[in-house]
Amino acid sequence: MKVAIVLLAVCIAVAYAEECHDIGDCGHVTCPESGYALVCEHRQCTCARTGDHTCATVADCSGRCERDWHCVDGKCKCGL
Repeated sequence: MKVAIVLLAVCIAVAYAEECHDIGDCGHVTCPESGYALVCEHRQCTCARTGDHTCATVADCSGRCERDWHCVDGKCKCGL
């Protein structure tokens, strides 16, 4: 029983550690190209496209992204 409680506590700690509160918590994330900026949004580190580029669907997002592209609030996001 003690082992189960310890494992649960470790899982919660790891999940909480993955969340960001500001960009300073995102040192483990790098943006793929110069047209992107590192942001902490909804407690997740991600790369947001800079400039006036907007999207209506994920098909409007392109470029190198090691995780899936997402179109959120009209902006391309990598790795949400």
